Amino acid sequence: MNKCSSMENPSTSNRKIITFIGMMGTGKSKFGRLVADHLSYNFYDIDTLIEKDQKNTIKNIFSKKGETFFRKIEKDKIKNLVTDIIEKEEKAILSLGGGAFDDRETREILNANTFVIWLNTPIDILVKRVGNAAKRPMIKGDVRNTIKDLLSKRIKYYSICDYKLDTNDLVEGQILNKILTKIRNQND
Repeated sequence: MNKCSSMENPSTSNRKIITFIGMMGTGKSKFGRLVADHLSYNFYDIDTLIEKDQKNTIKNIFSKKGETFFRKIEKDKIKNLVTDIIEKEEKAILSLGGGAFDDRETREILNANTFVIWLNTPIDILVKRVGNAAKRPMIKGDVRNTIKDLLSKRIKYYSICDYKLDTNDLVEGQILNKILTKIRNQND
């Protein structure tokens, strides 16, 4: 089992697929796109791909078909996408929904085939970014308490990554530079 660190993990060297994990509001999609642009990698946002496939929003999928249904199609989408990317030998960035990494099979696929970066952001900042959470199906009732509860359940899974980046005291440019440096170093 890998543990996040700022140290180099020899088993993950030269991976051409980078995966961003973390809670909602950490900037996985934003930084995924920025990193992909800087490195000329393809960018895939799993939630966006699922919405396109299902012709529906994530929130509606949750409310109409339930979380179990959503997690199955999410796991299948990730597994199939990683397989396709490897077969095509493309360089890619994946941005996962906050709960995708909870699934054991998904973690195993991603940890074996991608360089997993956990964007860790304090709860106070997440609450501000998420706002009233109208589009967030996992938020029920009090936003702060829900985020806190979700993070306490997910942190054990997030910690099984290749690199943890605490974004707390960093501005956008610093976060981007740290990510790019880490990716370039793991590819050297």
